[in-house]
Amino acid sequence: MSGDDLGLRPGTLALRPYSVQWAIAFDTCRTELAAHLPSGTVLHHIGSTAVPGLAAKPILDLATALPLAQHDDLADVLTGTGWEDRGPRSGRLFVRMRDGLRTHNLHVYDLGAPDLADQLAFRDRLRRNAGLRAAYAAEKERIIQRGTARADYADAKTDFILRALRDPTYSS
Repeated sequence: MSGDDLGLRPGTLALRPYSVQWAIAFDTCRTELAAHLPSGTVLHHIGSTAVPGLAAKPILDLATALPLAQHDDLADVLTGTGWEDRGPRSGRLFVRMRDGLRTHNLHVYDLGAPDLADQLAFRDRLRRNAGLRAAYAAEKERIIQRGTARADYADAKTDFILRALRDPTYSS
């Protein structure tokens, strides 16, 4: 479940140019996780590492949706395979570490939760719209240049993402 170019030390924040290795790492991880997920569960590659051509924080984001009643059972299985359970965060978050670097985030949402639909919609807009992709890359760079802490990085991008989701013509 690794990718040699994946990983950030806790508390650090950096962007790396897009790597085709991220898609390969996702495919590998999806195959490995399939053995632990209920049959028919769809695993999605989300976040900037899922967008060809977009610089990203080199941490692979994956997402799925399961009934809330299955989250604890999944936690028991995943923690036994090296994933860390970080608990509820608009769903449940599991992280994978390698050599002191966070390499993977697995977001597990409740079935029907709008968060996963929004993640997929934003990813797909970025994939289709070069102007939006460039504007988002510039926004992420501005956030980092301001010295934003890693813990605040996702929140700092929220306004941009919400505007892009509300306005299909938004790209600046």
